[in-house]
Amino acid sequence: MNIAESLAATPVSELDLSPFVEVEPTASVAETVEAMNGANRSVACVVSAGRLLGIFTQRDILNRVIGRPRVWDHPIAEEMTRAIRTMDPDSSAADGLAIMNDWWVRSVPVVDGSGHLVGNLSYYTLMSRIAALITDHLNDDDHDPEGRHGLTLIDFTGLHTSPPVTVTAGDTVEVAAHHMKARAIGSVLVVDGHEHLVGMLTEYDLQKKIGCYVDDLSKIVVSDVMTPEPLAMAARSPIAEAVEKMAERGFSHLPLLGESGRPAAVASFRDIAAYMEVSFAAMG
Repeated sequence: MNIAESLAATPVSELDLSPFVEVEPTASVAETVEAMNGANRSVACVVSAGRLLGIFTQRDILNRVIGRPRVWDHPIAEEMTRAIRTMDPDSSAADGLAIMNDWWVRSVPVVDGSGHLVGNLSYYTLMSRIAALITDHLNDDDHDPEGRHGLTLIDFTGLHTSPPVTVTAGDTVEVAAHHMKARAIGSVLVVDGHEHLVGMLTEYDLQKKIGCYVDDLSKIVVSDVMTPEPLAMAARSPIAEAVEKMAERGFSHLPLLGESGRPAAVASFRDIAAYMEVSFAAMG
């Protein structure tokens, strides 16, 4: 059974669906962000009487919350995302991957036939499962040697990536957040005067360190909240290796370095997932 077949044979009910927090629609935005941070989660499911009403994510925090203290006391029902794609517990991991690719989302709530929330399928969970399947295939002596070899050869050269958007450590968070909102991206790279990578500022950094705590983004510099020395890999690195490292460290964006050692592109989980959905099915 190849990786694509393994994903298709795995119902989401067998995966970890716990990466979320549950809040009532009357909870405030600030209370919701605090619950997410306290549980180290990037998604809140808004639920009433067991039924899913909407979700609230890192992207919502970036676009609607940080630097906007007037909304922090609003009920989360006013700021959540209502138009959401869900799946049922009998759907497969492959179905979840397809939804993430087609709808350009990183979380898919799982609900039963009566609309009650069962859990949340996150891209972290899918990435971990794919990484484990890759490892199993590479270590399986009974698996087709050509297929195993192929997994080590699939690199980033055929992957659709985005050009890097960079800021400096001395830029304000206001400037960095503006770039992220304007380009609808989840991270910016932090470079020094020689354009070498020194850090990364992500939606998760903004959720954890800015959230509903800082009302003036112009007074905070990027170096105060960025992730220093982020995971980065050469553009010709095997995707299998990248997936394993991203799953291990819980990263959703991967800077790709050119031959000069400077950032050449950024690969998101969604970029990688879309590429893997095609490549792994072909390679076995």
